[in-house]
Amino acid sequence: MTTSLDASSIDASVITSIITHTVDELTPKNLFNFNSPRQTIVGEGSILKLGTLLQTLNVKHVLIVADEVVYQKGLLASALRCLARANIAVTVFSGIEREPSSDVVEQGVAMLAQSKADFVLGFGGGSAMDAAKAIALLGSCNASLDELTEPGFDQRRTIGLGAVPTTAGTGSEVTDISVIMHADRSKKFIAKNLDLMPDLAVIDPTLMLGLPASVTAATGIDALTHAIEAYVAHGANHLSQALAISAIKVIPHALSIAVGDGTELSARLEMAVASYSAGLSFSNSGLGLVHALSHQVGAQYGVAHGVANGILLPHVMTFNALVCRREYADIARALGATNEGMNERQQCEAGIESVRQLLSDIGLPNSFAEFGLAVEDFGELADATLQDICITTNPRRVTKTDIIQLLQQVANG
Repeated sequence: MTTSLDASSIDASVITSIITHTVDELTPKNLFNFNSPRQTIVGEGSILKLGTLLQTLNVKHVLIVADEVVYQKGLLASALRCLARANIAVTVFSGIEREPSSDVVEQGVAMLAQSKADFVLGFGGGSAMDAAKAIALLGSCNASLDELTEPGFDQRRTIGLGAVPTTAGTGSEVTDISVIMHADRSKKFIAKNLDLMPDLAVIDPTLMLGLPASVTAATGIDALTHAIEAYVAHGANHLSQALAISAIKVIPHALSIAVGDGTELSARLEMAVASYSAGLSFSNSGLGLVHALSHQVGAQYGVAHGVANGILLPHVMTFNALVCRREYADIARALGATNEGMNERQQCEAGIESVRQLLSDIGLPNSFAEFGLAVEDFGELADATLQDICITTNPRRVTKTDIIQLLQQVANG
């Protein structure tokens, strides 16, 4: 027995399918994605659980990518002890300088291949963690940084990845971003890829106790900048904003104490968790003009990332306030900068002034005067800023003229 369908019935079924598919595509509203590491462990002495954690992941050999200073100060000792007890082999690559170059990453990829490690662990500040993330992904798929930063890169990481921060600021232990300097140190590779997000993060505030006050201040302001930019970013959602506000509430008090008394463990823990929260927030929402411009100034003039962010933050907030005064009022309340009777504009301005005061309190500069920014470079810096991935989620549209005017404000104070 055969069944035949006439043309009209076929046309009707096709049309119904098309209509149904279209309706289904248009129906979902207000969607957002949220990504985070598979596992995070937080607390004093949590680094001593590293061996057990990696055993559960069936790890056999770890390549530790560490800051040179971290290695020299012996901060790896506790991690190495517990890895030895877990019978996990270790290779240490300790050649990570501040803001590592692509050459260093290539060396790390070569060491990964030679060691045949099945897990890469970034151990240190943002530089070590960013390098480790790039090494793990590039080593998995035999790709280059140029390929990684090209649109449409779709190769996957097959090697495990973990991160242990020794500063509270970059949030790199939780983000899907890696920032690496070009070999000539003239600009930065900025890669964003879900496989750059660590599988495991271990946050132990005891590893941060020896951090100098100046580094504590700069990295802490980096965390605050992450939270503020994430809260107002075009990609912000309810969950990312909740995490951002939680960090903003904590940082001014905890950072002041950590800068003034670096041995205060509770302040170090609060800052570590706030940095993690801010990292989760901006990884899922995006950043803005502060980071887009900071990347360029940092690369060209050697300004530490957190310092550059701190100088730029209140100026960019003032610029962006035109379109996000309500959000900045929320931030001002989280900072404890408002009082009854203030209108929205006054709250916004009070929040910006509170940020300026915090920068002054912890001893960070308010301009680039000591770094010698050259007026003739402003146009090139502005062009590069407009090409930076972070500019895409800034809440206010930015032009080259806007950036040049901003640089004129911050060049000499």
